[in-house]
Amino acid sequence: MCKNKMNQLFEDQKSVHVLYSYNESENYIKQIVSYIQDGILSGDCIILIENDRLYPLIHNELKTLLTTDQMKMIHRINNFDFYYSSGSYHPPAIHDYFNKTVQPYLEK
Repeated sequence: MCKNKMNQLFEDQKSVHVLYSYNESENYIKQIVSYIQDGILSGDCIILIENDRLYPLIHNELKTLLTTDQMKMIHRINNFDFYYSSGSYHPPAIHDYFNKTVQPYLEK
């Protein structure tokens, strides 16, 4: 999906769960950093569901682009913990876990 279509989706929906499939981690990191930066600059809170291998690379890149206060708007969840919170990949459990995770941010 091109960036303009993604941005339109986010404007229309406001709260979107994105599963981004990729073949090259370098391109993925560039895309996710751009997406997060655009969201933060728009005043959005970001919940990033990412693995332990890629998150440090994403985090380090974001630190060069965002202020300390902007970095506080990014909340990371380990993808394994998120998708297997019930012990197996079970969509209703994932949905419940997501709602519990997001609720404190919605209240703020």
